[in-house]
Amino acid sequence: MGVDLGVGPQTLKKGAGDLLEVLEPVKKVDLEEPGKAGDDLGDEDAAKALSTFCATWEMGAGFLNDCAAELASGLNSADKDLDATDQAIRDAVNSVKTDLG
Repeated sequence: MGVDLGVGPQTLKKGAGDLLEVLEPVKKVDLEEPGKAGDDLGDEDAAKALSTFCATWEMGAGFLNDCAAELASGLNSADKDLDATDQAIRDAVNSVKTDLG
């Protein structure tokens, strides 16, 4: 049996949309150029640290974006499941009404 999420379909759909909207800027994180700028520092250790920092943040931003997309997909799926369940209940009630009528 499924877990009661305690919210309605519209809330699920809005939550999914909000997740994707708030993380839209994360899709465009590109720190390759700033990472290369470390060479201009004149210190090999500082350049390496900056390059590592930028690469780590790029990977983290991508991971965050992927997680948000997966969560949004799950929320949209739950919304569709709720709609399908509601429709099945309406159909069953109408069927009983027709049989009794």
